[in-house]
Amino acid sequence: MDISKMKLLLTGSLDEKLQIVSELTEQRLARLLGIDLDVSAIPALFQDVLFDVSLKRLNRIGQEGMQSYSQEGLSMAFPDSDFDEYADEINAYRKEHDESGFMRVKFI
Repeated sequence: MDISKMKLLLTGSLDEKLQIVSELTEQRLARLLGIDLDVSAIPALFQDVLFDVSLKRLNRIGQEGMQSYSQEGLSMAFPDSDFDEYADEINAYRKEHDESGFMRVKFI
C-alpha cells in the first residue's frame, strides 16, 4: 500500500486525486477482467466503465466505507462494489476470453 497516494487523496489537488483514482480503477478492472494488472490490455469497449466508476469514486472521496449518507433531505446510497452494475459485461468478457481450455459442466 502506498501511503503517499492515500495522503494525496486527502490533501492533493483535483488533478492528483483524479490521477490516483483513475489508476486504481484501471488496476481493479484489469483484475476483474482477468488480465493481470496489464491496464494497457483493457479493451476499448470498457472505457465508459472506467469513466463512470472513476467519477463515482472521485465523488465519494471522504465517504469511503459508508453504505449510505443522509442529511437534510439529501440521501445517497453506495453499492458494495462500484463495478456491480457492470458485472454482466465483465463476466461475458471473461467467458469469451477464457483460455483455460476447460469446458464448464453444470449439474442440475
